[in-house]
Amino acid sequence: MAATIPISTQTSPTVLLACSDPGLVRHLTEVLESWRYQVEVAESGVAAQRRMLNADAPGIALLDIGLATPGGVEITWAVRRSQGAMRSWIVLLSDQPGRDRMRAALDAGCDDYLVIPPDPDDLKVHLRVAERVVALQHQVQRQSAELRYRATHDGLTGLLNREALVSLIFQETDRVQRMKTPLSLLLMDLDDFSRLNHEYGYDAGDRVLTELGNRFRRHLRSYDLVGRCGEDEFLLALPGCNPENAMALAERVKQTILSRPFAVNGHASTLTASFGVAGSAGRSPLVVLREAERALADAKADGKNCALPRAFGPARNGAGAR
Repeated sequence: MAATIPISTQTSPTVLLACSDPGLVRHLTEVLESWRYQVEVAESGVAAQRRMLNADAPGIALLDIGLATPGGVEITWAVRRSQGAMRSWIVLLSDQPGRDRMRAALDAGCDDYLVIPPDPDDLKVHLRVAERVVALQHQVQRQSAELRYRATHDGLTGLLNREALVSLIFQETDRVQRMKTPLSLLLMDLDDFSRLNHEYGYDAGDRVLTELGNRFRRHLRSYDLVGRCGEDEFLLALPGCNPENAMALAERVKQTILSRPFAVNGHASTLTASFGVAGSAGRSPLVVLREAERALADAKADGKNCALPRAFGPARNGAGAR
């Protein structure tokens, strides 16, 4: 879990101000800026709603219920209905303290309600509450994003983990079935990686794997899928590639990613790998993955540092079809 982020009032969020009274707008702007808030003034209800529906909407909004259409209540309704809108703290302002108007404001989804002109001390208290809530919301969002990342990525290399990668391959297979396009799986296993760990230590091995993950990201296409599936085993899903293309890519991986030495405790070490390739043809990813695993086993048995495809159909004499 990420470290708790302290809530500080030293850096105040931006406040969007939309009010039908120009004199009140000037007064509130002066007051808010004296408290070191950054103030954005919306000249109309339309402008305020457009700003609130942006992905980078201000953290706090002071909206006048009496704005020309759309008014503060309508803007609040629109923001709360929009799933893409950032969760801003909305304070509705009204020159009429009636209970019906307050109920309508709360039903629309506003977070606070003030009668205008607001008392400065009262306004400051309400804004401090809003700051703390907005800061907590942002903290929760960051922590949720971190948890989602950790659930889908390998903690060492930053590549996808096996579960997330297989899930994406299922989605890609659905697309392949619809579009009738090729898809290949390329399973790569580093040769004699355990020897490197034993000779130089596991920390050195971890650094090599981290650098390998960085090289994958630099050299593969942006839409290729790559993940770590074991200690030194990596799986690549290659949209648009038939097995022949995937075999060619395996050779490029050997040349561009593996042939350049890795720094291992002050020594330059060159790695080799064995590859198993299988074509999807819209079949279940689990079936295709098993074929890639058998092809990888064949490559290991053939002396390592090579790539072998897995042909469709039964294996010959208990060995992988070539």
